[in-house]
Amino acid sequence: MTTARPVRKRRTARRATTVAVTAATVTALAVGLTAFTDVGTDQAAAAGPDRDQQRNTSAASTASTAKAESHDTAVRPAPGSGRLTKAVDLPASARPHGGPGKVIEYTSTGANGGLVTVSGMVFAPAGKPPKGGWPTISLSHGTVGNADQCAPSRSEAQTFTHDPEIRRWLDRGVAIVATDYEGLGTPGPHPYLHARSAAYGSIDIVHAARQAKLGLSRTWAVMGHSQGGHAAVNTAVYATRYAPGLDFRGALATAPPTKMSSLVRDRSDSPSEERIGRTSLYPLVVDGLLAIDPDYDFTHLYSDRARQLIPTARNECSDAIVAQIVQLGLNDRTFWKQRPETEPALMNAMREHVDTPVVKLDRPIMIVQGAKDEVVQAPVTSAYARDLQKTGSKVTYREYPTADHFTVVEQSEAETMPWLERQLGLR
Repeated sequence: MTTARPVRKRRTARRATTVAVTAATVTALAVGLTAFTDVGTDQAAAAGPDRDQQRNTSAASTASTAKAESHDTAVRPAPGSGRLTKAVDLPASARPHGGPGKVIEYTSTGANGGLVTVSGMVFAPAGKPPKGGWPTISLSHGTVGNADQCAPSRSEAQTFTHDPEIRRWLDRGVAIVATDYEGLGTPGPHPYLHARSAAYGSIDIVHAARQAKLGLSRTWAVMGHSQGGHAAVNTAVYATRYAPGLDFRGALATAPPTKMSSLVRDRSDSPSEERIGRTSLYPLVVDGLLAIDPDYDFTHLYSDRARQLIPTARNECSDAIVAQIVQLGLNDRTFWKQRPETEPALMNAMREHVDTPVVKLDRPIMIVQGAKDEVVQAPVTSAYARDLQKTGSKVTYREYPTADHFTVVEQSEAETMPWLERQLGLR
């Protein structure tokens, strides 16, 4: 759920945790889908997801439904999910690490339980893969907006592998796969912060990337910051049951909004960059719910000023949304005409579809939080970590006293990178 800083037109890779490709990549995509490698039905079946031979999928449990699935934590993969359908090689300018990289499309289980197409990126280290293949990190990105052009694989803002953190993992011999999430850059709306959709997209891209012939192994972990942290925690909830054919090792979640139904209750008139960024998330959350159910239209809760933001929130990316919030003088209080916690239907919808379930995890998780975070408050995150620990989950929780929503990424690296290396068997 990374938010844009309003005083900057462009966010740095470190602060935004938003990954993208160069203009050359966008040009390659625009030239036409002839540049893609289409994986036909027969070929896809031959190179299909590892789980296909290891579970029985009930048609009744995977049929597309009129309303999105709720948080019962049962696993209902759509038939055919996790298949690579298209792939295009990235130009050398997008691969300064010297290894291969591709923009891909693949199938996944959407928020409504049916099969959807999702886009993303895959990068492998340079050189020959080790025996068994490259261990893999599924990197879940932070908030970029709900419009198609905001998808990281479409963005021209920066080159993905120019990010020092990404380069370190590739140099360490770890492949990186990065989903755009359902509805970002592909048909259909983006169900922002939908727990299952984010998790399934982060899992299925690992299956799909293994079909791209880049030498990826079955061993993988997930990491993400903000919205990506939310995706990482939810991936940990579902990974081993959704994809038993893969070897899931654990999750690293930084500043994850695990309980949005609590976060929207917070009130502040603060003009700080983080609070303004926090306000920019409200229309994304509301539109994300509307994306999964037409009955979830809560725009009547907006103030008259906030309603002016609706077209921008639906058609532009985070920087533009933040800029208009500043222009309109909106904050936590003035955004709402009616406080969200007074609308039971909204609270119930967020609890069912957005809030992260508290269940016993069967793999380790590390949750990292900044004490000065004004987007995702530390008490909410620490309470979730304690609840997980009570289930018997193996939880490592770290809170950094001077870190905010953005600086926590850098401040925590001395602990997070070794922790993730241990989970992947690199230490």
